[in-house]
Amino acid sequence: PKYPGSFKLSYYNEYKSYLSVMPRRPARDNAESMSELLDELEKKPVLRALQPVATALLVKPIHTLTVLLQVGYEPLAPVYRQRSFFKFVFHEGYYYPSMFQYIKYLREKHGTYLILYRGLTPRLTSAFLTTTVRNEILSLVPKSTSRCPPEQIVHEMGRQCLATTGAVIASHPFFVITNRMIVSLIGGEKSYDSVWSSIKTIYSDGGLVGFYDGLVPHLLSEILSVSTETLVVEVAEKFEIEKKIERALGHSLRIMFIASSALNSVIVYPIQLTAVISSASTAGLAVSDIPSMQGTDKGWVACFKGLWRGGNTKRGNNLWTYRKANVETYHTPAGSAVKDKTN
Repeated sequence: PKYPGSFKLSYYNEYKSYLSVMPRRPARDNAESMSELLDELEKKPVLRALQPVATALLVKPIHTLTVLLQVGYEPLAPVYRQRSFFKFVFHEGYYYPSMFQYIKYLREKHGTYLILYRGLTPRLTSAFLTTTVRNEILSLVPKSTSRCPPEQIVHEMGRQCLATTGAVIASHPFFVITNRMIVSLIGGEKSYDSVWSSIKTIYSDGGLVGFYDGLVPHLLSEILSVSTETLVVEVAEKFEIEKKIERALGHSLRIMFIASSALNSVIVYPIQLTAVISSASTAGLAVSDIPSMQGTDKGWVACFKGLWRGGNTKRGNNLWTYRKANVETYHTPAGSAVKDKTN
């Protein structure tokens, strides 16, 4: 049946009045939703510990390529390229191929893309141990009760550094195992094919001390990283820097996150690179024959100085653009700079 228009209008007006008295949930932006999600994760230690494990699993192929580039393994010869904005080449010269060609080379050499997940088990174990130990120490050390902002910042930095120190000491053996399993791809050593064989090899060659090769630069890099991040975050929170920028510009730019990332890239990355090289240079693997690895087994200080003098402190820092070759003909082809030391 057809109802008169007046009935429809009255029904619509009643519906509008009903909506006007209903309690409305205030609109929330993405930042508030994300903060609530993080708060929920903080209440569940298991999920909090598994979060970095999931992240490590997703980025493992990128991590494998990064470690190979950090030790200076460039199996593909550089190619001369002219200026091109689209391909991120701003100066003419010799550049190594992109990471996709690198991945294709590894797949052709080893027969499967799964080689990019080399060292996955110790990598995930390291991520789990790091998060678990860090959170346990943070839960035992109370936060500052002082009302003085500088004292609060110093106390929080010390608290974070203490937790980071314990986490690095607990997880460093798996850091060493992961790096050595990855760099053993260069020479094809069978002694680092699995976690168990890696543990036996490291113990037989260097004892318990061998599991802590490169500990000092690893610990130093992590402490510097967490100190820089904590300092930037605490200063921004105490003095409301981001809120002032947001009010001035009308939107948030995450200035503190950008500043922290930039400082880490300049200050921390060279020491992280030294830690990776130091953990693999004393293993007696074929990677030691790469020209860029010569002299790195004389201690982490000598390794850092060598990287600094050679202008290689950023090696492996960027996978998404073409990497400029320092020397036109330098690369590490199989059977040339790298000898087969298969056990």
